[in-house]
Amino acid sequence: MARQDLGKLLVNLDRFAASATQIGPIRAAERIIEELQQAGPAWSGEFSNSWQITGPQNQTAKGTGTPGRPVPVRFKEGPFTGPQALLTAGKRFALKDKTVFKISNFSSHAFVAMDLEESTYIDPGTTPIKPVIEGIRIGGYRGDLSLQSDGPNRATAPLDWYTNYARGGNLDRTVQLTLDRELGRVRL
Repeated sequence: MARQDLGKLLVNLDRFAASATQIGPIRAAERIIEELQQAGPAWSGEFSNSWQITGPQNQTAKGTGTPGRPVPVRFKEGPFTGPQALLTAGKRFALKDKTVFKISNFSSHAFVAMDLEESTYIDPGTTPIKPVIEGIRIGGYRGDLSLQSDGPNRATAPLDWYTNYARGGNLDRTVQLTLDRELGRVRL
């Protein structure tokens, strides 16, 4: 009886280490991309489908980069064992590199879509896949529109949506909730 319990404990400890160091952060990165796809602008869908995750060993999971409704990005988690996960995490911490999973967008106009760079906005004359805010552009940033009168310039997300998501607590909350949920799945 004691040997069975010890074996079960070792299997669960192995699963716990893998969850804590790899699977939890993978799930958090995937969830963050889903939230960014929902919060951000989506005219053709090309920007929404251009998010990617880069893992600790430079493995990458990326969107299609093509127009259409946002498609979730799924990172291949592989069969992580506790020792593999701890070895990967140990290397990163030993090198003082705390970024284990990196989220980025490879669209050519990513900084414009995230309201981090000014641009000249031209309405492409197509129907957006998200509801629009109509108005007249009063600045050089994508979502900076005056709502006082109708005009040709439109936005499908509020101005500064990305900065508000990243700095407003949504990012941290998503990471914490996802890690808590993944760790809660492991029973010792």
